[in-house]
Formats: sequence, C-alpha cells, structure tokens
Amino acid sequence: MDWAVFTVFAVRVGVGNRPGTSEGEYLSHCVQDRAKPVALSLLDSSSMQEVLHGVAMELQDCAFQLLQGVMVTDRDEVGFVAADVAVLLDAVPAALDGAEPSDLWKASVRRFRAHGRALDTYAKKAVKVLVVGGSANTNCLVAMISAPSIPVENFTCLTRRHRNQDRDRDQAIPHWEAPMIRAGTHTFSNAASEAKAACDHLSAWWSGTKQGEWMSMGVVSDRNGYGIPEGLIYPFPVTVQAGRWHIIPGLVLPPLLRQKMPLCARELLRERDIALASLVNSHL
Repeated sequence: MDWAVFTVFAVRVGVGNRPGTSEGEYLSHCVQDRAKPVALSLLDSSSMQEVLHGVAMELQDCAFQLLQGVMVTDRDEVGFVAADVAVLLDAVPAALDGAEPSDLWKASVRRFRAHGRALDTYAKKAVKVLVVGGSANTNCLVAMISAPSIPVENFTCLTRRHRNQDRDRDQAIPHWEAPMIRAGTHTFSNAASEAKAACDHLSAWWSGTKQGEWMSMGVVSDRNGYGIPEGLIYPFPVTVQAGRWHIIPGLVLPPLLRQKMPLCARELLRERDIALASLVNSHL
C-alpha cells in the first residue's frame, strides 16, 4: 500500500474561479485511477479541517475498492510522514485585493519552502512530488531546493493537461508545443480536467510510459540537450521506466516552438530569481 499526501489549499470550493467544484471531485479521480491500494492524507490549515472531514466522508461514501483510508490533518509532521507520493495542490491566488506582486511571491515562496522542508524531514526519501497550480514550475523549484535530502529528479510539476486537451482535438498529431508555450501561465479552468491530468502524470510516473510513447513533464532542466538553462523546472518530453523519467534527446521541433522555448525559459528564469531573492531577503 502506498501513502499519498495531498495539500489541498487550491481545491477548496469556489477558489480559483472554479465554482461548483470540490476537493472530492479532484481526489476521487486520483483514487479511482489507481492500480494498487492507496491511503490518503489531506493536509490543510486548521480553519479548513471541517471542510476536509467532509471531503473524507465523500471519498469514503464512494466506496473505492483500493482506498485503504483517509486521514485529515493540519500538521506537517502528521500529513507528510512516510509519504510515497506528495501532490502539492495549493497556490497563492494570482490576484488579491491590495496585494503587491512581491507580497504574493513572498507568500508563495514561504508556503513551498515549508512544504519542501516538511518533505525533507518527514517523507520517504524516494517520495514522488507533483506540484499543481499557479506558478507550478517555480513553486516546484522552491520545494526542491528546500528538500536537499530528496533527489532532484523526484520533483515534477504538471504540464500534461494541455497535451491531453490537444490530443483530444487531434489524436494524430503529437503535441509538445502546447505545454511549452503555455508553461508560464499554469492556469486551469476545470477541476476534473486538472485531476485527470494529474492522475495521468502520476500513473505514467509510477507505472512507466508505453513503448513508443512519451509524455510532457515539468522536470529539472540539468543536462537537457535542448539549450535550456540549467537550474529550472521546465517541461520536456520524457519517457518513464521503473519510476525514473528520461528526457527524449534530439526530438525534431517545429520552428515556432523553437522560438518559444527560450522565451519560456527567460520567464522562468525571471520567476526563479524573484523567488530566490525572496528566500534570501526573508531569511527563510
């Protein structure tokens, strides 16, 4: 049995312009797509515990055969302990009344700094971490550098949803272009689609990609072979075997995509520099 922890700040009802969605809708997709037993830990602030208990009841009422249990907590030392998988769903909203952009970055960095430290302290060293939500690439990077005892390749962010959408429109054309061009937006409009993408991401990471197939995954950019600066979390085409992803070398790319790649990298470098400066200036 695997133990998965979800930080669910970002999937509260009505948050992120997703009225009518719920944490249960998101998590039920992840549970029903599992191929082996799983227990869930739902982690959020103390003010959200009543909501999370409702989510737990919703999941239990679904009677998923592979769901072995649901724990609700507001404590990192409980929620992250011995985790095999961590899905970090929370993100600071892109716009808050009266909030300066620098304040939003500080709040986001503070949150994912805490997540990284909690993972480093309590989770298994082989934990697989998936970051979902606003500025997922940079939030993933902050969590990664805050957990030095966990291998960098264990940190990824979600980019697959856009490829799923493009594939649904035209299954004959492989699309790496969409997640690359849109990597700076990280905006999801549909909780069910986001949930399906996260489940596909985790399923492929856990079970491997099929022969001749690849997926888009936001991973550390070191030694990428595409001219992207190192030290970023960047979406690349990858295959997965035995739980390890591998960037596909030498993929022939359309000229437009080649033009967009450095622009995307430049934006992520800007985000990274802001985040790292915030870490230093805030003494986090």
